[in-house]
Amino acid sequence: MTQDLENTAYALPLEPPAGDHIVRATAHDGLVRAFAARTTDTCREMVRIHGLSPVAAAALGRLATGVQIMSQDLKNPDDRITAIVRGDGSLRGLTVTCGPDAMVRGYAWEPVVETTYRSAGKLDVGSAVGHGTLTVIRDSGRGEPYIGRVELVSGEIGDDLAAYYANSEQVPSAVGLGVRMDGGGILHAGGFLVQLMPDAGEALAEWMQERMAGFPDVTWLLNEGFGPRQILDLLMGDPDIRYLGEVPCGFRCDCSRERMSRNLATLGDEDLHDLMSEPEGAELTCHFCGQRYHFFREDLQAIFDHARDRTGQDQP
Repeated sequence: MTQDLENTAYALPLEPPAGDHIVRATAHDGLVRAFAARTTDTCREMVRIHGLSPVAAAALGRLATGVQIMSQDLKNPDDRITAIVRGDGSLRGLTVTCGPDAMVRGYAWEPVVETTYRSAGKLDVGSAVGHGTLTVIRDSGRGEPYIGRVELVSGEIGDDLAAYYANSEQVPSAVGLGVRMDGGGILHAGGFLVQLMPDAGEALAEWMQERMAGFPDVTWLLNEGFGPRQILDLLMGDPDIRYLGEVPCGFRCDCSRERMSRNLATLGDEDLHDLMSEPEGAELTCHFCGQRYHFFREDLQAIFDHARDRTGQDQP
C-alpha cells in the first residue's frame, strides 16, 4: 500500500540539517498550511556569482527564497515557476526561476546599487525596487503557462508575493522573507509562507493576523538558532502541528552549450551572418550563473546550416 505523505505526519529530526532546506506542515486541523526555509548558502552563492551589493543581495535573496518555497506546489519534474520583478528603482528588476526540486537560479538586472537604509540596520529594498509589477509564471511545459501579474505593494518582496497570492490565486497568505548581512557578507537568509485553507473561519484568520503582527524577523530567529521546523512550531502555536516533508534547496543553473546553441539558432539570418563575420566568433554569457560559452565561426556556420535544414530553406 502506498503511503500518502500529503496526509500523513511524521517526526522530523530534532536537530535541523545544517544546509539549506524547506519544511512544510499543516496546523489547526488542516485549516492552515505553512512552509519555512533556510536559504543562507543559496543567497551566498548568488552574491559570489553576481558580485551583488548589499541591497541587491537582500532583494534577490528574498525573491529567490520566496520562489523556492512556492516551488513546493509544483508537481512534475519539468514544471517551473518564474518570478519577474520590474521596478523604477535603481535595481530595475529581478528574475528568479525554480523547479520542483527547489534548486533556484536568478539575477538582479543591476547587481550593484547604492546601499541605503530605511531604519537602523534595515536595508531599503523597497526604494531600490521602486514602483512596478511582479509577474509569476507557472509553466508545466504542456500548453500555455499560467501567468499572474500584480502591482508591487511595497517593493519589499514579501508583501508583494502575499499580494500575488491574494489577487491572482485568491489564497489569503502571509509571507516573511529576510536576508541578514554584516560587513563580511550574508549571515542568515530564509523565509516562511502561511496560507489559510478555504474552510478557515474568520476567527482563525484574525488570530493568525495578530500572531503575524508580533512575530520576529525570520533572520533574527535563524540567528538565535531556530531552524525552519522550529520557526513553524513557534509561528503556528499548535501542539498538534503536522510536519509533512522536508527537502533540500539550493542554487543550480541548468545552462549548457547545447541550450546556448539553440538560442543562437533562433536569431535571424542577418544577425547570425553578422556574428559569423567576426574573426573571433561570438561569446554568450548566462545571465543566471555567469558561465561563458564561446562559438567560433565554424560553430556559428554549423548552427546556421542546421537551422536552414530544419526550416527547409536554402542558404542565400
